[in-house]
Amino acid sequence: MRRHISLRIAAPALLAFALSSLPAGAFEYRQVGGWAVSCNNAYVCTISLNPQAAQDEDAALAAIQWHRTANPSAPLTLSLPSPPGFFQRGDDDGQFTISVDGEEAFAVGVDDLIRDEAVGTFGVNNPDALPQLFAKMAHGQSATIAYSGDLGAFSTTIALDGLLDSARFVDDLQGRKDRTDALADKGDIAPPEDIRVWSINSYAQLPESILRNLSDAESACYTDEAHLDQADAFAFATGASTIMLLPCGPSGAYNQPYQLYVGKDEEFRRAEFPNVSEAGITVLDTVYNVNFDLENRKLSSVYLGRGLGDCGLAHYWSLDAKATGNPLVLTHERAKSACDGNDVGAAKWPVTWRSDIGGDADEADTTADK
Repeated sequence: MRRHISLRIAAPALLAFALSSLPAGAFEYRQVGGWAVSCNNAYVCTISLNPQAAQDEDAALAAIQWHRTANPSAPLTLSLPSPPGFFQRGDDDGQFTISVDGEEAFAVGVDDLIRDEAVGTFGVNNPDALPQLFAKMAHGQSATIAYSGDLGAFSTTIALDGLLDSARFVDDLQGRKDRTDALADKGDIAPPEDIRVWSINSYAQLPESILRNLSDAESACYTDEAHLDQADAFAFATGASTIMLLPCGPSGAYNQPYQLYVGKDEEFRRAEFPNVSEAGITVLDTVYNVNFDLENRKLSSVYLGRGLGDCGLAHYWSLDAKATGNPLVLTHERAKSACDGNDVGAAKWPVTWRSDIGGDADEADTTADK
């Protein structure tokens, strides 16, 4: 039986420390050369240029981002930063160009872009041109992002080192390796029809059976729509049922609580997370910092004693595709009570409980050691 775990909560720390301490799975962050790769629980991935990779003084134009969901054959999209003063004054005649190794590879006018004033970017959705542009950049040495219009002319040159390996990392995580829809190193394997996982970032995506609880200001798990969009909520069709992992209110300094709903079509009910206590098998209403492993059909959570990630409590569940009710099956738990600066990351904490039929905990945590 698992021994009692007592945690003393340290002073608030940045949420980034908490995220970096989670077991690997869906939420991933990697630095690859001059690029950063991040993927959420629905396996939506973004490849972002690090600002320091820009070589010119107009570095604001360097903050480009590539995006792709995990859906089979999903289109590749691009975000371009706005030039100085655009959202204050506008510029209907503005145009972006991107050159790779001195040769123009892409051009687009601002009238053909999707403007996002909240973050100051333009969205590019061109399924025919963008894969070609990405391929040129991934195999190039440098690129120049330029803007010209009534606001003036701006340009910056960026290094492309690491972009190809970033694409390979995304392909591997999204299961596209050697498939015809890979970003890099395309193969002959056809993509599946569906992967059955999706992000939830708006009230409109929720059935009424869930929305009436989540949007009720008197509910213990009330979550406004803006936070839902930020909290990495997702759904997964397990087989006989669908699970939805949604935030339960706002996050703390480094722990975001989540609630679980299980159902089908429009009918969902609040469900619990299997747990072990000194009294025996029990359940939890909420868990923290959830992480989804699509390939192995596993879910984990990590409650952090402090942002460093050297202490806390972690749960690991497998998903039973045949279950018509709650599909979560607890396989093991890890815990560490001493916040001593050692054993950073839940995969390094001692196993405090293991199911007799849940398999080997070390094998189940192999992705957590990445």
